[in-house]
Amino acid sequence: MLRVKQFRNYPFLELAPSPGITVLYGPNGSGKTNLLEAMHLLSLGRSHRTPTDREMIAQGEMSAVIHGQTIRSDGKHDIEVRLFQQEKPQKKVLLYGKPAQRIADMMGHATVVMFSPEDIRIVRDGPAARRRFVDMQLSQIRPGYLQVLRTYLTVLENRNTLLKQDKLGMVSDFSAELDIWDEQLAAAAAPLVKNRRWFLDQLSKTAAEEYASIAENPGEPFALEYVGPLAKADDPIARMLDGLRRSRDEDRRRQHTTFGPHRDDIALMLYGRDLRAMGSQGQLRTAVLSMKLGEIRLIQDEMGEPPALLLDDVFSELDVKRRSALLRSTQGIQTLITCTDRQDAADARADQFLRVSEGADGAAKVEAE
Repeated sequence: MLRVKQFRNYPFLELAPSPGITVLYGPNGSGKTNLLEAMHLLSLGRSHRTPTDREMIAQGEMSAVIHGQTIRSDGKHDIEVRLFQQEKPQKKVLLYGKPAQRIADMMGHATVVMFSPEDIRIVRDGPAARRRFVDMQLSQIRPGYLQVLRTYLTVLENRNTLLKQDKLGMVSDFSAELDIWDEQLAAAAAPLVKNRRWFLDQLSKTAAEEYASIAENPGEPFALEYVGPLAKADDPIARMLDGLRRSRDEDRRRQHTTFGPHRDDIALMLYGRDLRAMGSQGQLRTAVLSMKLGEIRLIQDEMGEPPALLLDDVFSELDVKRRSALLRSTQGIQTLITCTDRQDAADARADQFLRVSEGADGAAKVEAE
């Protein structure tokens, strides 16, 4: 169950999607994607579209409420996110009606895999996009990972602050203070790398199998490789400390840390070569789709139950073979599909069709058919 209030163009809506496949169809800009965004927010604590939470509050309103209930193998889960224009903090999470101590506490109460045309950016954009992909999915599978990530980023920020203060002549014993932050950063980097290495090893296996089932040439060997300064280190702490010491002069000049897992990347490999450099458009789309389908299997294997699948206007981007592969993945999984025309999802065998439209006042409404 999903309930939103003053969220995007929804003054209020309560929605009970089918346990099977629900199709949301209507004109572009009517509010279909907003509902998937709300579900993504309840799962991961953030939008898939904007890093600015205030943008999700309805125009002219001071707050928004997004509330959801999920039924999992261990019972009912109740999650609520409240967004504020001016209050501090600007985002609050409630679990079972009580304030959560940390946003990270919401992880694992609702899991989703979302696929949209913008996901091609995982391939096309820089390393930050691929790190974000890894971090978001790991946070769902291993809720404690978010705190691991935040610990590392906090120490990294403190080290960078020291480097800037040194440039201004504000540090009396720079080397000694930097030694302290180096040790803390190395200790924080080790569990981060360990989790990312595990995730990419597992996802590479499932994504490779999915790629083989979709590709025009099933013999194309697809793989994901973890790329980073500590990716293959037997002793990440020792390797991190060594790298920080060797890059110290460079860091001092640039006033930021140039070595560490905050510079990690994922290589998408086909025939042992970088797919981003030599792959066709069809191969790139197959790679992204394979990664998303591999996510579903990985979450199901690790958590014992599948995630909800959110498909945002993807059918128009896929050929018949890739569309069929995606639809096969919906079997036994709660799935929400958005499209502009109901016929676009005719092959989905949906259990529920909902028409989304926008009234003269700009407010969205959802009607069952």
